[in-house]
Amino acid sequence: MFNQLKISLFDLDITIRELTVLDFIADGMTNKEIGDKIFLSKRTIEGIRESLLVKTNSKNTAALIAFSFRSGILT
Repeated sequence: MFNQLKISLFDLDITIRELTVLDFIADGMTNKEIGDKIFLSKRTIEGIRESLLVKTNSKNTAALIAFSFRSGILT
């Protein structure tokens, strides 16, 4: 249906921290749950989520996750 587009984390300048948060978002965790798990505030997680939206040019979290799987960032 959709072409698989392979994009490297380096091309998007995604950090290890952002990748960790992205993985938790894909698991359906809330900002608070993610923050509690990796010892960051809910607000910090919100900032990381926003940064991921900007870096991937996604309008919302659903689009972020779809982009991440289609591009091979998440498997």
